[in-house]
Amino acid sequence: MNMRRRGVANREQLAMMARVMAAYCGHFSIPDDTTERDRLAFEIIVLFDNGIRDEEALLAEMIRLRSMRH
Repeated sequence: MNMRRRGVANREQLAMMARVMAAYCGHFSIPDDTTERDRLAFEIIVLFDNGIRDEEALLAEMIRLRSMRH
């Protein structure tokens, strides 16, 4: 059984979210030293917490949300 409390991720899940962040920031040329990355990290965690656990789906949703804002 895979029980998980909200707001808690294991090592593999954290690594996956970091890869999504790296891919997203690379795709949109977002520099490492920008405050935008803090907002993006929060968005990734919220999406993950709301059930998007697949790496490709998480990245796709982040890109979709960006296109809606711009």
